[in-house]
Amino acid sequence: MPPELGAFMLGYLLILASPGPNMVAIGTIAALEGLTSALPMIAGIAFGVGGLASFVLAVSELMQVETLSPALQFLAGGMLLTVAWAISRTRNFAGNQAANPPLRPSQGLALFLAGFSTAASNPVTIAYFAAALVPIGRMTALEGKSNLAIILIITGAAALFWTLCAALMARPTMRRFVQRREGLIRGVAALLIAAIALPMLLGAFGLIPATALSSFSIAGGPK
Repeated sequence: MPPELGAFMLGYLLILASPGPNMVAIGTIAALEGLTSALPMIAGIAFGVGGLASFVLAVSELMQVETLSPALQFLAGGMLLTVAWAISRTRNFAGNQAANPPLRPSQGLALFLAGFSTAASNPVTIAYFAAALVPIGRMTALEGKSNLAIILIITGAAALFWTLCAALMARPTMRRFVQRREGLIRGVAALLIAAIALPMLLGAFGLIPATALSSFSIAGGPK
């Protein structure tokens, strides 16, 4: 592996740890409904990051991409609104995970797609990958090596990071704390995610400049 990959991964982990829609959604779902309910979104994020890394490594022209396309803005904004709606629904959490009905396939798919779209279209991640990952990929290609290992490392790091976050939020003490304030936390989380989605949707329709999206620090959070 290129020695630069270590520095790249450190920077990416800092991006992952910054507040953003995925952290809000995964933390809320895990705390209220358990780790299992957050896994579809975690899988979507991991696949979205892996797909973005593959695309960036394959298409060096992405170094010049500074904004999201309207289609990606609309997709990411729409999926975030779906997550906001799902989180806002009250389940009357009874205090133990067994009291909750299992996720329906449609719910799991919606969470997977939300994680995938927000991870693959995150403007900060795109900019960071374009600036820091492309040179590593070119160096690997010049050495006649495959970029597959790099893609797997990035995908695995994202999956591990979000799984650990969800596992922490799903701990009994954390869950009891959150469950006592379930309605308030669901409402605040849904409003926050909807607020993140709004500038994406406005940008998709040309109502605000696409470059303005990068100024929304929380929208540029993870990942």
